[in-house]
Parts: sequence; C-alpha cells; structure tokens
Amino acid sequence: MIEWVTERLLGMLEQFAAFSRDRRDFRDNALRSISTALNETYLYYRDLGQGKPRDYDIEAQLSRYWSAAAIPIRHIDPELAGICEHKSEYWINPDQWTSEEVRQRGIELGEVRDRYRALLWPHFAKARDRAILARARRLDA
Repeated sequence: MIEWVTERLLGMLEQFAAFSRDRRDFRDNALRSISTALNETYLYYRDLGQGKPRDYDIEAQLSRYWSAAAIPIRHIDPELAGICEHKSEYWINPDQWTSEEVRQRGIELGEVRDRYRALLWPHFAKARDRAILARARRLDA
C-alpha cells in the first residue's frame, strides 16, 4: 500500500515538474519575442542616427516582430500585449503617429523596455520602484 502511494506521489511530482518546466519555457519564449523586437528596433534607430536612410522593409519587419511578440505575452501581461500590438501598428506607418499619440499609447521604446525588464527581473523591478518612491519622497520633503 505504501509503495503504491509513493509511486503515485512520485508520478504527480514528475508531472508537476514537467508542467513547471513547460510554463518556464513558454514564459522564456514570450520574453524572447519582446527582446527581439526591442533589440531590432534599437538597432534600426541606431542606424538612422548614424545617417543611414529610412528603410521601409526594416520597418515592415519591425511591425511583424512586434505583432509576433504580442501573441505569447498576452498570457503573461495582457496590457503589454496590447502595447506590442500598438507598436506593430506604429511601424506600419510611423509618419501617421504624433509624439503625443506615441506617449498616450504607452509605446515609447524606453517605456516598453522597462515593462519588459520588469517581467524579466521582477525582483529588480520592485527594488527599482521602491528606489523611485524613496527619491520622490526626498524631493517632496
């Protein structure tokens, strides 16, 4: 009887470990999609800053990266998924977006990077938030 119970418990632990591993892999793949979109976008801005001409093919690819990132991240952070989708829309035709619209939609690249990093390193994000609050309190004092 004890052997049967032990075997069942071990089986359940193995299933739980596999589920945990699958969940971690899914999360990692979702974060990897955002990382790719962020890095490719920063590289494009770097190239523009170095005088390279605007490239509509790269902008189309950036739209695809951001759209692809939105799909898996929706299970982890639905709001960030919406932001990624808006980034995708932005890259379809960046000229139609004003700076104010970009800010209002929360799609400024630095803001998106901060949200990504908060998911990547939740403990660091909490520490950063505490530091920001402490700094704000010192300024108010």
